[in-house]
Amino acid sequence: MKIQWIRGEDKISFNRPNTFFVIGVRGGAKSTWLETIGCHYLEEGHGLLDLFGSRDGEGLSWLRSPYAEDRKLLLVHGENVSVKAPCDTKAATKISLSDFEKYNIVISASPLYLGPDDEFTCAAMLTDKIYKRLSWKRLVYCLCREAANLFYSRLKVSESQIVSKAQMTYLIREARHVGMALGLDSVRYYSIDIDIRTLSDYIILKSQGMTGLTSDLTWLYSIFEPHIIRNMPRQFFIILSRKGSVGTGEFKEIPWHKQERENILKAVGVSVEYGEPIEKGEYRGTHSTVGDIEHAEIIKLYVDESLSMNKIAEKLGRSSRVPFTIIHKHNSSVEGAGFCPACRRVKSGLDKTLAGRGRN
Repeated sequence: MKIQWIRGEDKISFNRPNTFFVIGVRGGAKSTWLETIGCHYLEEGHGLLDLFGSRDGEGLSWLRSPYAEDRKLLLVHGENVSVKAPCDTKAATKISLSDFEKYNIVISASPLYLGPDDEFTCAAMLTDKIYKRLSWKRLVYCLCREAANLFYSRLKVSESQIVSKAQMTYLIREARHVGMALGLDSVRYYSIDIDIRTLSDYIILKSQGMTGLTSDLTWLYSIFEPHIIRNMPRQFFIILSRKGSVGTGEFKEIPWHKQERENILKAVGVSVEYGEPIEKGEYRGTHSTVGDIEHAEIIKLYVDESLSMNKIAEKLGRSSRVPFTIIHKHNSSVEGAGFCPACRRVKSGLDKTLAGRGRN
């Protein structure tokens, strides 16, 4: 990657947890630019988390990159999804903080989940893991195509849009303290809140198409001709740094990047089998319903750990009525159908086990 600074001067360090925000039209090579930044971080010995991509699984192209030959890769998938791949695989709920030290590249791709809801929820789990790091040996570059997806992932684990926005802003503000660099892209400048845009170390402009620059950036027309900004070739970009510097750059095409009509799963030797979707708890304003995972946990605490209903309720922050209802529902299913659907969906191993009687 070559950069020529026109106003001011800066030098990108790939040993720093920088935040990059790329803006441009669809097909403008935003993803390729972010992947190029990821290559620079990998060359410096740091880790990479490819968190979001298109629905056709473009993040899986790392499996045929030169880095797949001498670095450890891990595919992260959702619950009730079976994945066979030429590298290690693991369910998102089983990921530990040590995995980000053990593996060089961690990939969370859309085809590895039952649907968008499952993917967004698991993505929030992954970023939360990194934010538990009190110290770190190397950076993790988090590649998030379409920055709005990061907001949606926080929304899946938040009570409201306001809380979700606050969590996302906090995540980006604190990223450098937990050793996480961020690469975000968006079609529109205003798709991302100003509180998040102002936290970027670098803003990169690709081709802006017929809409041109937003009002906040029209001053750039005093430096660049409008037709250049509207129809910028894929290999070129304009870069703005937090220090106020302005530059232009050029980067090479990545030969292993996913092509538009390509079946990337077949190309990289990954097969996926989908099970029955896991039912998740929903926030209803005054309370949250019990999802499959919490259902299975209640049964496990009651059967394996012999906790009373009151103790279970206290542990989960629920009323004592909830464990009673769930245990009754579980036993009714086992007695009637021969198994509990909720426990089977999460593979708890207790789907055919009757919860004991006589406890208080």
